[in-house]
Parts: sequence; C-alpha cells; structure tokens
Amino acid sequence: MNLGFIGTGQIAKATILGILGSKLKINKIYISKRSKKISKQLSKKSKKIFILKDNQEIINNSNWVFLSITPEVGNKILKNLKFKSSQTIINYISTIGITQLKKYIKVKAKIVRALPLPPIALRKGPVPICPANKNVKIFFNHLGTAVEVSSEKLF
Repeated sequence: MNLGFIGTGQIAKATILGILGSKLKINKIYISKRSKKISKQLSKKSKKIFILKDNQEIINNSNWVFLSITPEVGNKILKNLKFKSSQTIINYISTIGITQLKKYIKVKAKIVRALPLPPIALRKGPVPICPANKNVKIFFNHLGTAVEVSSEKLF
C-alpha cells in the first residue's frame, strides 16, 4: 500500500514516525514539501519516503491520502485536486467535516476523520476515528488505540 500526506506538519510527522516504527506493511510514503525542514528530516529516515513537488502527484500515487493541512489551506486547495473513488482519505483537518470534504473531492471515496495526537509517533495514545472503518481502525491500532466515534459532533 502507498500512502500520501498532503501537509507535513507535526501531526503528519508523528504519524509517519509511528508508521516507520510499526509492523505495518507500507510500500511507499509520499509527502509534500510543505514544511521543507520536516520533509527533509523524514526522507532521511527511510528509503520508502519520497518528497513530491505537487499535491496532485501525491494523490495520483497513493492508495490512502492523509489531509494534514490547516483549514485555510484546505479550503483553498482541495476543490482543485482530483481524487479517485478507490482511495481512502484520512481527514486530519480540524474544521472541515466529512460533508464539506465530500463537496470538495467530488468522488465517492471512503472518507474517515481522524484526530491523532503527537504520541502517535511512539505508537501510543487514543486516535478517534469517524465513521467506523475496519481497515482504518486496524491501521491506527498499529499506531496507538483506534477509538471509533459514532458522530463527528463528538470530535
């Protein structure tokens, strides 16, 4: 499986470090160069990590896409990106819910909202996810403890 991260801030970094220390079978991890310092640090940690110049290129090469950007950036860029219905999209964006995100991406991809915290880098701590998704739950259980939440309002 190939993963793509749009945005490489602290939570994306923590997630990727957790992945690298886990038993997850990941082929490649594509990251944006949004934070040059963090993306360079991450690319030195594993030969599986590739920095791509373009967000669309990340989407085109990934089975799962992690949206780890600020709400302002999300509102600006998401409507111009083309996602695939076969993808799973993990939404880390704090104020963009699933309904709004569906309008932006315009395809019937699987969307799961997740709220990891920095200890995910150590594969510790709860990770609320909504809606319930078996594969996403298994994934986050490798990085901590996935907690399925029945409603976005509980986030």
